[in-house]
Amino acid sequence: MYLVSTEEQKSLLKAVEQENQKIEYAAGGSGANTMIGIAQLGGQSAFTGKIGLDQRGNQYHEDLENKGVKSTLATGEGMTGSSLILVSSDGSRTMNTHLGMCQELQPNDIDVQVLESSSILYLTGFLWDTENQKASVRHALEMAEKLPVKVALSLSDPFCVERHRTDFVELIRSQVNMLFCNQEEAFTMMETQVTQEAIEGLSENVETVIMTLGNRGSLICSQGKINYIDPLDVEVLDTTGAGDAYAAGFLYGYSQGKSMLECGKIASALAGTVIEQIGPRIETQMLSTLEDRLSRIH
Repeated sequence: MYLVSTEEQKSLLKAVEQENQKIEYAAGGSGANTMIGIAQLGGQSAFTGKIGLDQRGNQYHEDLENKGVKSTLATGEGMTGSSLILVSSDGSRTMNTHLGMCQELQPNDIDVQVLESSSILYLTGFLWDTENQKASVRHALEMAEKLPVKVALSLSDPFCVERHRTDFVELIRSQVNMLFCNQEEAFTMMETQVTQEAIEGLSENVETVIMTLGNRGSLICSQGKINYIDPLDVEVLDTTGAGDAYAAGFLYGYSQGKSMLECGKIASALAGTVIEQIGPRIETQMLSTLEDRLSRIH
C-alpha cells in the first residue's frame, strides 16, 4: 500500500482509463470491508470514518447502509478518500491510496453511543498514518477501557508495521485483546523469519493472535493454545480484501460465542470465497457458495 497525492491519483486513473482496463468500484477500505463481511454473515456492525461532501461520499454512505452496516460517518469540506488497487494476473495487488477526508477524522467524530452498545472495537493499522486519526483512536481506546469492550487490531500491511512499529508494540502490550496479522506483518513486527517465534512472541502480550499464512492456511493462538486452520482449495482471482474477510469471519464467530476453531473455519470460508472473485468482499453471485461452505462447518 502506497500513499499518493491527489495529482498522483488522478494520473494513475487516467493511465488506467487510457489502457481500457476494467475498473470495479466499491465503498471500501480495510475496516469497512470487515464490517460489511460481518453484516453479510448476519452480525451487527457499525463503521466510523470521515468522508467529503461530494458524490463519492454520498455513495459511500449509501453503500454501507445498503450492505447492512450502521454508518457513523463524519463529514467535512474536502474530497472523499480513494484507493486505486491494481491487480496482477496472479491475484496480487498494489494499493495506491489517496487519504482525502479520512485523514481529518477527529476525536469528537467518534459516536459514543455506538461504542457503548458494542462488544468489540476493531482498529486497523492504517489509522496511524496521520496524527488526527491517531488522536481519534486514542480517544476511542480510552472510552473502550471504561466499558466491557474488547479491542481488536489489524496490523494491516508490512510497510504500515515498519512505519509505526514502536506505537504498535506499546499498543499491543497495553490495550489489545485480539491481534490480526499475516505472516509477513508478524515477521516485521517481531523482527524474525520464524513463524513459531513470531506467534509466540506476539502471544506474550495479547490474549488471542490470528495469523494468516496465505495459501497455507492460518494459525490462531489463544491463551497459549494454537489451532491450525486448513486452507480452502480455491481458484485465486483477486486477493484484495482476503485479510479483511478473514477478520470479519473470525469476529462474527467470536461475537456468537463460537470456539477458536469454529471462528477460524468461518474466517477461512469467507476469505476463500472473496478471492474467487474480483473485488474486496462477497458479491451476490458468490453468496450461495459461501452459504454452502458455512453449512459444512462443525
